[in-house]
Amino acid sequence: MPAAPLTVAAFIGDQGGLKPDLLSAEVAAIDEQHQALGYAPPGRSDVALKAFAAVHPVEPPRSWPKEEKRRFLELPHDLQVYFAEHEDRREKEIKRVFSEAAVARQKLKEMEADGDRQDNAA
Repeated sequence: MPAAPLTVAAFIGDQGGLKPDLLSAEVAAIDEQHQALGYAPPGRSDVALKAFAAVHPVEPPRSWPKEEKRRFLELPHDLQVYFAEHEDRREKEIKRVFSEAAVARQKLKEMEADGDRQDNAA
C-alpha cells in the first residue's frame, strides 16, 4: 500500500474474465482500503478506467455529442452501464410513442375518410 494505478490496471487486465459487477466490486474494495488510509483510489485513475473499459467495454449512447462520448469513457463502469441502459430505454420509448402516434394518425385518416364517404352518400 499504496498500490500504483498501473498495478490496479494490471490486476483488472488479469481478472478480466470476471463478470463486470464482480470485478467492479473488487476494484471498489481496493479503492475503499486506500481511501480509509488516506490514499488516492487507484481504481479511479485513467489507466485503471481504461483497463476496465478494455476488458468490459460499454458503448457511449449514440445520442450523446462527440465530446460527451469521450467523457462517458472516463466514467466508472457502473455509471457507464447506467447511462447506456437509460439512454437505450429512452430511445425505445421515443420510438414506441412515434409508432403509436403514426397508428393514431392513420386511424384518424380512416375515420375522416369514412365520414366523407357517409356525407357524400347522404
